[in-house]
Amino acid sequence: MKWKSNNVKASDNRYPVLLLSCVLLPMHISAAEKEVSASAPEVVEFNEQFLFNAGNGRQINVDRFTKGNPVLPGVYNVNVYINDRQEYNGEILFKDNGSEIATPCITHKLLMQLKLENNENTETSVEPADETACYDPATLFPGAQLRFDSAEQRLDITLPQIYASRMPRDYIDPSLWDSGINAAMFSWDINAYSAKSNGDTSQSLYAGLNSGFNLGAWQFRSRGAAHWSNEESGDYDHQELFVQRDIPVIKSQWVVGDTYTSGDTFDSISLRGMRLYSDDRMKPASTTGYAPVIRGVANSNAKVTIRQNDNIIYENTVPPGPFAITDLNPTGYGTDLDVTVEESDGSRTHFSVPFSSVTQLLRPGDARWEFGIGQLNEDSSGGDTRVITATGYYGLNNIFTGYSGFEFTDTDYYAGLAGIAMNTSIGAFAFDVTHSHAEFDSEGTFEGQSYRLTYSKLLELTDTSLNVAAYRFSTQNYYSLRDAAQLQETIREPDNDNNESPMQSFEHEKNEIQININQPLRINEEDFGSVYLTGSWQNYWNSSKTTSQYSLGYSHSLGWASYNISVQRAYNEWGEEDDRAYVSLSLPLDRLLGHERSQGGFNMLNTSASTDFKGNNQTDMSISGNSADNRYSYSVNTSLSQSDTDDLQQIGGYATYNSPWGPFSGSVSVNNDNGQQYSLGNSGGVVLHSGGLTLTPGNLGVNSTIALVQAKGAKGTKMSNGEGQIDNNGYAVIPWLSPYHENSIGLNIDTLENDIEIENTSSTAIPRDGAVILVNFATDEGQSVLLELNRSDKGFIPLGADVYDHKNNLVGSVGQAGRAWVRGINQSGTLSVRWGRAANEQCAVNYQIPSQPQTIAKSILLQNQQCHINH
Repeated sequence: MKWKSNNVKASDNRYPVLLLSCVLLPMHISAAEKEVSASAPEVVEFNEQFLFNAGNGRQINVDRFTKGNPVLPGVYNVNVYINDRQEYNGEILFKDNGSEIATPCITHKLLMQLKLENNENTETSVEPADETACYDPATLFPGAQLRFDSAEQRLDITLPQIYASRMPRDYIDPSLWDSGINAAMFSWDINAYSAKSNGDTSQSLYAGLNSGFNLGAWQFRSRGAAHWSNEESGDYDHQELFVQRDIPVIKSQWVVGDTYTSGDTFDSISLRGMRLYSDDRMKPASTTGYAPVIRGVANSNAKVTIRQNDNIIYENTVPPGPFAITDLNPTGYGTDLDVTVEESDGSRTHFSVPFSSVTQLLRPGDARWEFGIGQLNEDSSGGDTRVITATGYYGLNNIFTGYSGFEFTDTDYYAGLAGIAMNTSIGAFAFDVTHSHAEFDSEGTFEGQSYRLTYSKLLELTDTSLNVAAYRFSTQNYYSLRDAAQLQETIREPDNDNNESPMQSFEHEKNEIQININQPLRINEEDFGSVYLTGSWQNYWNSSKTTSQYSLGYSHSLGWASYNISVQRAYNEWGEEDDRAYVSLSLPLDRLLGHERSQGGFNMLNTSASTDFKGNNQTDMSISGNSADNRYSYSVNTSLSQSDTDDLQQIGGYATYNSPWGPFSGSVSVNNDNGQQYSLGNSGGVVLHSGGLTLTPGNLGVNSTIALVQAKGAKGTKMSNGEGQIDNNGYAVIPWLSPYHENSIGLNIDTLENDIEIENTSSTAIPRDGAVILVNFATDEGQSVLLELNRSDKGFIPLGADVYDHKNNLVGSVGQAGRAWVRGINQSGTLSVRWGRAANEQCAVNYQIPSQPQTIAKSILLQNQQCHINH
């Protein structure tokens, strides 16, 4: 049996949804809230002096509301709260139990989504064999209570603390991860460019192409690029081909084909072979990244509050006894954590936990690892070097994380790394040592070491953020895997024009320093902007060359405007100096002109100027805006380039249309040297599935996670997130979902083109990485009809009376003034209107829809319909 209720369907909002709207004044409890557990609902009494129809003076019959607001059987979109904390949003079936208030069906799947199915304290086992079976929380968890608020569509489940989930607050059971459907995908980025200058014409066409298909949990992917120009013949560069699937039991991804190692331990390399690695996305977001475990002891039901930089980042109530907070999410690299434990009697205890972080740090007990085997897939290596690589990290405790790794090739190269990362009160450190062994043809054996030190700290006294400071020193005989493979290739195929030995001329890194500092400027709580400094410096063995670059900048907002000033200096490997200064200003025109940005039009002015202190100067100005619906964005720009020999003035424009089938862009510009430039671009794609071919609102990338939305008959309906739109076949695509996490998928029925009823407008999807999941929104394409009913005995048809067709299917309900809104009925027939169980609480109406009926919006209007009372 299909359960549904017209009360809860989302329909075309251009005509009123006729639901209960009379003012009910209960004497004891609110009729908007009612118990839906096994216990009987409390009886509600109404003051009948207020309950009458102003039109005919008759009393309104509210008998069906005396035991709470009726909940019809059907599927409702509900927010579920466990002990006042939201745990679920989605559809729940409410089943008929013989009373006016239907009972929510708590299935095994829903128990998993609520994190309640694996509780050792439950007194009744939960068997997943029958996914349609309904469980009574009051039986599973003695003392549990359910309360449904129909006005808020909120279901509250109150549990004793012993039964509450001990999982992280955003934990999702792996059994809920959706592998999706079998589908094929193809997407593209296309850009056509033409420029004319000094009589020369340059034309080019580029297409970045991604393709693939899914079979069950297996995903096959390919990536490449095609390029053509009037100066070179066209060619296609194949870049990646691989098959991938996840392995949930070990929270990892397995890739066979072209892949890249992570690069957080050794340098990242391109590998053609097999790679198996842990995937942090499979963990709750609140447990990824580094954070210390906060431990303490509560003497009562105590409130634990954790602050960072005087901001509350965590607050919860814990029962008496020891507690451990493992799902903390500090902000950025951060500062120390201030913990307050407030007891029920008002007493408080405080303590501080040091916190700084570098990328190597993990939470206590957490692990990160990677293993790869295959062929080094880099042009400089010759392409025949076989490689094995493995790395691993493990959080030992709040302070220390240990990590190590090794690399091995079939060309007599190997390297081993050991390191330790630590969180201390003076900052976070990571230190590691790598030892390499390399044997080169005719050159002998070389062994060396590389030492790396990383530091991070936010200095609370001055609020100075030293985000990353890294130093690496490598001995002369140390070679990375890439350096060793490249040198081996050079030795085997030497450059005959170079008289030097390959070992003497090969340059590899000796020292490297990186630094990144940010300093906010605040005086007496007043913001004066911020200053930042970044820099890097490298030198090499077998060479006196050094490369370095430094950047110093200041940014601030003054009123509505924001500006940035920066100076840069760089030295290339030959010691040549390049200095630049840059200043920019952004001014929001919408605020200056006093109108809302949502109204559309030009809304931002950007200007900038730069110089290289050698007579070359550049000045740019642009004004940009967008349409009210953000479908169109556009800008007009002008620039002036000045040099010792010439001045070049240019004016141009750029526009983008964000269509349901991908963004289209175009640009044009001209200059005072008779130069011209044009370009056209598009990003899009298609998904081939059992229901047909569906265009996508943009490039899918090489491994996008996709929702294929189905809403039959809902042509024109836009997605509430993204630019997707239901097409003629009833499908739309939403790319770039977050794998292994809840994604809200919604429909915006304001753009609905047809007269249909969408039974729910939001859903929750939990996809696996790279999956194409089908999200189905049930629709009713039957014609909607508005009937003006008159009782044959001149009586009053109560608000909320149900309307049934000749097959006893619920097709609508009665609203104010006896108007009934129904859907999906035949051209003619008999409808039954019921507001009670007695014979005189029902009437029947015979109707006939004319060939050219009167309509309101898209609904048919039938006036003066006699409803014959049953006697």
